[in-house]
Amino acid sequence: MAVAAGSSRDLPALMILTGVFFLLVAPGGVAAEAAAAPPAGLEFRVGGPRGWRVPDANTSYDWWAMNNRFHVGDHLYFKYANDSVLVVDRLAFDACNASEPLAAFADGATKFRLDRPGFFCFISGEPGHCEEGQRLIVRVMVHPALAAAPGPAASAPGAPTQPGHGGGGGGRPGPSGCSCSNASSGVGAAIAAAAGVAIAAAMATVVSLVLMLQ
Repeated sequence: MAVAAGSSRDLPALMILTGVFFLLVAPGGVAAEAAAAPPAGLEFRVGGPRGWRVPDANTSYDWWAMNNRFHVGDHLYFKYANDSVLVVDRLAFDACNASEPLAAFADGATKFRLDRPGFFCFISGEPGHCEEGQRLIVRVMVHPALAAAPGPAASAPGAPTQPGHGGGGGGRPGPSGCSCSNASSGVGAAIAAAAGVAIAAAMATVVSLVLMLQ
């Protein structure tokens, strides 16, 4: 009977400790998961309803790019017919050189993910189209929800290290690229630090309650 009585006295203490755990540790884990999830990207239709084509007097890809804000995780949607989309470096962009693209698409409905901060350059692969203005350069920024996390800032336009969507590495701007090196956001480190603080606080509270209940 003494054992049963002791167990009954310990039950409220166990309930308190369990409640403290879920109140302090569990919310921290949920918050960490929410912070780790990247913001949902937007989709931009290049050229608007007219799509990807040689611009006329009422179309300007420069104006279109300047009036939109692009963030990591967004997509560019190119809709076209009898044409193509080439991802190129800055030198090829300026010279309308379609001979050595970083990536090429000709499916008529290209969805391109902007997977890093920096600059992306696109030109048409059809002869003469780029010279007539069918080319686009966009600047991609880190999403505001992630910009507050510690980490190095994106550099000026530099040479890409991976064809297509761009990779990482490097850090020094180069003259041949429309893309800059990707910047580490430091979000993972910030989340880990916050989780560690929450767990430490929870453990300290648990120890204090145990000492009080003894």
